[in-house]
Amino acid sequence: MRKHRSLSRNLAVIVVIAIVVIAAAAYLATRPGKPAPTGTTTTTTTTTTTTTTTTTTTTTTTTTTPPTETTTTTTTTTTTPIETTTTTPATQLKTLTIGSSEIRVPPELYDFAMKAKNGEVQVTINFWTSMMPFEVEVVRTVVDRFMEEFPGITVKYTGTVQNMKEAVKAGVIAGDVENTAHVFTWAHDWTGELAEGGYIVALDQYLPPETLQDLQAQFLSVAYSAGVYKLHLYGLPWAAESIALVCNTEMVQSPPTTYEEWRTLMEQYYNPDADTYGLAYQIDPYFVHPFVGAFGGYYYDETTDSVGVNSTGTVEGIKFLIQNILPYEYTGDLGHEMQLKVFIEGRAPCMITGPWDIPAIKQSIPSIVVSPIPEIDGKTPKPYSGIKLLWITKLAEQDKDRLYASILFAMWFTLNDDTLKTLVDEASFIPVKLSLIQYIQENIDKYPIVAGFIESISNSVPMPKSPKMAKVWGPVADALNAIMTKYAEEGPEAALAIVDETLDSAQQTILQKFAGG
Repeated sequence: MRKHRSLSRNLAVIVVIAIVVIAAAAYLATRPGKPAPTGTTTTTTTTTTTTTTTTTTTTTTTTTTPPTETTTTTTTTTTTPIETTTTTPATQLKTLTIGSSEIRVPPELYDFAMKAKNGEVQVTINFWTSMMPFEVEVVRTVVDRFMEEFPGITVKYTGTVQNMKEAVKAGVIAGDVENTAHVFTWAHDWTGELAEGGYIVALDQYLPPETLQDLQAQFLSVAYSAGVYKLHLYGLPWAAESIALVCNTEMVQSPPTTYEEWRTLMEQYYNPDADTYGLAYQIDPYFVHPFVGAFGGYYYDETTDSVGVNSTGTVEGIKFLIQNILPYEYTGDLGHEMQLKVFIEGRAPCMITGPWDIPAIKQSIPSIVVSPIPEIDGKTPKPYSGIKLLWITKLAEQDKDRLYASILFAMWFTLNDDTLKTLVDEASFIPVKLSLIQYIQENIDKYPIVAGFIESISNSVPMPKSPKMAKVWGPVADALNAIMTKYAEEGPEAALAIVDETLDSAQQTILQKFAGG
């Protein structure tokens, strides 16, 4: 009897053990995973961007593709991370107010900005420009204002850096964090070379799509797009340059808006026997582009990676120039200095030039008016524009606070309305932020020159950013020189006769250069 009771107890124990084992196995098979310890970011599924972030104890590497796919992002724990923020859920973003702009930013950047404003962090960044002395002084004032608003950030400003692009590249290659720019500015056409070489930071690596959307909404579309290269945002715009028609109001009551009006004006003043001319205008690839663009021509299209030097539009634009513009110019010297001299001496009513010549012009001609180059039978001339961007060098990524300070400075410089107004009022920079443009349009009597250039910039085409463009300028310049020489020696008909073959030759030269020839 005891034997049976013992057996029964043994069987009961076995049954209980079996039940426990089965339950444990079921739990292990269905549990959601080990919970993350405090401070660890768990796997998150988002629909904003395709990003894979791997964080070690020193670096973070992020790859971003266009924000159209659903993806899973995994971030591991680290001791001193430079965290990417492209996967921050929209509900966690905070609003950072700069001037009249409200920008949604990742909480890490927002918190850093508040600490910098309260002096709770201390970080130093280097800011480089390559400007004229009077421009440097204005920018220095702006930099001082930033440091007053954000006392936790010290900006070491170097205003006139010689060979700045090469200096930046050399510093990044050497890893010279202390003595190289963390933020610097120049026209946007450097972007391709600097991005391809790995010298500058893609801002969308650290800013989510919502931030980029808010930033894009602040600027002229032509300005924001100038900072984008191969679908990544590398630079933020703050000013622009483009050529326009500048007229002496003592000779021109109102600027022409059509070519017919313009031709009448040029004919009125053209009298080479009296050494007066209808227009002052230098000839080179940059200055000729408005007429090339008006007829649908182009030199190089980086979107399609195509060369259009001998395209129908380019040929028609050059021929229009020969037939309808050159006959009213002083063609003995088509360089910048001579053409500027013709205008400031009152020997021509108008000059096609950019804002860089305005200080010299104003010394001799106190009253001028600036307007877009007149339309040609409904065709809008499209000058090249140079958009001034702020870039951040890869060196800034080596320290989280320095990176955030660099991003904050770039955003503040390009978005703060008071800052931009100072740059307009004291250095005649042409703004690209929409709120400033609206202010200028509302006060056009105070800003007639700036308003005229803004209108011209709105018609412009940004210079190509691709490094390939460096192989285009030379052959186009050589072609124009050959055509202008023929014009000077044998007249317009002879020049017209060689346009096609000369542009064909330039096209082939460029294609050979692209092919490595």
